[in-house]
Amino acid sequence: MHDNNNYDIIVIGGGATGFGVALEAQTRGFRVLLVEAHDFAQGASSKSTKLVHGGIRYLANLDFALVKEGLAERYFLLQNAPHLAQRQTYLIPFYSWWDKLKYIVGVKLYDFLSGSYSIGKSKLLRKKDMPRHVPHLISDKLIGGVVYLDGQFDDTRLLISLFKTFKAYGGTALNYTQVTQIIHDEHGVAKQVQIRDNLTQQTHSYSAQVIINATGVLVDNILKLDNQQTQHTHVMAAQGTHLVFQRSVFDSAHALVIPKTSDNRILFVLPWHDKIIVGTTDIPVTNPTVEPLPSDDEVNFILETLNQYTQTKVTHQDILAKFAGLRPLVKTSHNSTTAKISRKHQILRTKSNVITIVGGKWTIYRLMGEDTINYILRHGLLAPRQPSVSRNLHLIDYSLEPLDYPLSVYGSEASKIVAIQHEQNNFAKLHAALPYYQAEIIYHVRYEMARTVADVLARRTRALLLDAQASIEAAPKVAELMAQELNLDAAWISRQLTEYNTYATHYCERKE
Repeated sequence: MHDNNNYDIIVIGGGATGFGVALEAQTRGFRVLLVEAHDFAQGASSKSTKLVHGGIRYLANLDFALVKEGLAERYFLLQNAPHLAQRQTYLIPFYSWWDKLKYIVGVKLYDFLSGSYSIGKSKLLRKKDMPRHVPHLISDKLIGGVVYLDGQFDDTRLLISLFKTFKAYGGTALNYTQVTQIIHDEHGVAKQVQIRDNLTQQTHSYSAQVIINATGVLVDNILKLDNQQTQHTHVMAAQGTHLVFQRSVFDSAHALVIPKTSDNRILFVLPWHDKIIVGTTDIPVTNPTVEPLPSDDEVNFILETLNQYTQTKVTHQDILAKFAGLRPLVKTSHNSTTAKISRKHQILRTKSNVITIVGGKWTIYRLMGEDTINYILRHGLLAPRQPSVSRNLHLIDYSLEPLDYPLSVYGSEASKIVAIQHEQNNFAKLHAALPYYQAEIIYHVRYEMARTVADVLARRTRALLLDAQASIEAAPKVAELMAQELNLDAAWISRQLTEYNTYATHYCERKE
């Protein structure tokens, strides 16, 4: 790639927003480079609540346009990546007649707003039906419930699919590549970035007609590189913490929606792979980082709230993993609590023509990309080339073939993993407590730019989130397989294991 370092667009940020923008631009005929300082999806894009949704709770804010937008994008995402995103039923229990009236009206309005993009209608449940649907739910004062449809997905696997799709269309994406300087031309327009490869420490420069800042909660850091004098902040970060348990804690085909917690949020109990995820919190964060840590208060809050609704009581001992992500919320002067801040996205333009996209959520990644490129064309920063195709763009590994997890998330690419199993004569699993095959690690190195043990265990697989301790135990085998494939030595293996053990410990809950 160093033979020609000139691009139409450089996208800074390798999360959902960055790849949404990059894929939109590449499929519209532009030459695009995406750079990410860490691994792809290492920030909030790998630590979401795994929802594909319009946002039923936003109805309380009368934000109907935002919900309708999300419902349409939900439909496109489910259509374009059925191997990674599926329909999921969500159950809201009723404990009073007022609850029943309020939530039925809300769910029916949610159905209505989906319009032609509906993925199914809601269904009312009588009290006597509830034990069959949610056998672990405490039945005291329970008078019924309602089930509605939304989606759920594997966030990082979708991101990796976006990366491979972007690459297949001719785009270039680099992980562990940090922008250290934004360089302006004689007119003060941002036309070049200097980057440092964080694995080799080499530096390079790349030029583009347009530079796009899509770094989530870190957008203000990039804007500081563009203009060191800027004082304005555009993002307010909110931390959302999640806990992971065995499915037996709440074994139901439905996700449970706890509609009003003590801090006026919704708490989800979501089946995900062979576990359940419970979350999330909404805590303001002053100094955002790529790897935020769940606080003891957040963990205790989730445990206490869950135990108010489930017959099986959980403790710190039952937590298989804990993780936190930061939501990039658009900062306004009248924000009260982060839970009430709109999830709308916004596009900003600096005097030097750096384009920044802020806000939004995973479900609307495609729309954020489309809006960003439309903004650039509307303001004459680039000339139009091809119309947008992303609404109906099947991702590169699209598949409707019914496969068991973990091969299911690779879609049509699963055959490459099977081929590696035969090539290596290795059909073994990675760890007894994890569903993954050793051959997957070779695949991640060859086809998905995995360069560290954490790349594999935290993101290419979801081992760290499914069982943090088991992932630590699997790390030596991962390091060994990666070292063989990359021709690296024992010293590299030792460094990787030290780094991963430190990293993964933050995802393990203390055992009392």
